[in-house]
Amino acid sequence: MSEKKARPGVLWILTADSARDLFRYKSFLLLIFALALADRVLHGIFPQGLSGIELPDLTGSGAAAAQYAFTKLGPQAMEFFWNWKTPALLAGLFLFKQLISLWPSADMRRMHIRQRGVFGIIGSLASLRWHQVLWDAIAVGSLAAGAFVVAVAGFALFRGLWLVWPGAVWLYVWLACLGLAAPLFMAGLSYSSKLAVLSQGSFGQKLKLFYLLFYDAGLLFPSWLFFVCRIVLEAVFVAAIPAAIILQVPHFWLRVPLACLLATPAYSYLKMATFKFFLHCYRNHGLVAREYEQYFSGQ
Repeated sequence: MSEKKARPGVLWILTADSARDLFRYKSFLLLIFALALADRVLHGIFPQGLSGIELPDLTGSGAAAAQYAFTKLGPQAMEFFWNWKTPALLAGLFLFKQLISLWPSADMRRMHIRQRGVFGIIGSLASLRWHQVLWDAIAVGSLAAGAFVVAVAGFALFRGLWLVWPGAVWLYVWLACLGLAAPLFMAGLSYSSKLAVLSQGSFGQKLKLFYLLFYDAGLLFPSWLFFVCRIVLEAVFVAAIPAAIILQVPHFWLRVPLACLLATPAYSYLKMATFKFFLHCYRNHGLVAREYEQYFSGQ
């Protein structure tokens, strides 16, 4: 009797398997570079549109930071969101983020179901449908709305405690809670595009899978841990190093391509590893198992 082929471990999938596919589909690097470059150029052209909240210098003074946060941050945030430019700019950036998230996800989907041809990145863009964009917008919108409600509720709670017992500790606890929730929020942003590009499943079935992330321990805790690691790696290789180049190189049209060129391999690798981690987490759920049956059977 033939022995059953052993399934590779998650570390192998996230490291060697991800790197192998990144070298196999080299044009994926070109896609990520183009999208990163467009993202940086867009933020470079419109940096002033989202600068409505001016933070004072609060270094070294926790009491002053708490005083500012619990008395002035709320009114300034309201003024910022009521600015007539803000909704238009946020909507534009949101649509652009939809594009740079869905397009790579569609490309990686085609890689893993063996449908990616010579003109892979073009075919991936052509494969996107309006209902996928709409689904992703609803999933991300509900995620953002939920995060906003939780953040504001926490702010109100700790502000109330600060009013009764003044101290910087309440600000630190609120920020710590936001920090602890950030990896799960990032996981939701990432998984939404990967569920959106599934070719099967109804609107509601996909939403059910999406919300499973927030109450299924088998998805929640591994995803939280993975995105903690991703945030650290992304902060170093995709944010800090390119930021140093942007600060050192004086010419905008030189520093932006150079920064994106250095960030592209790291970001592409993280994208590929995240997609494979998503498949690993959702491998036992029907829609994903059927969509990627060939990929799972080849492991």
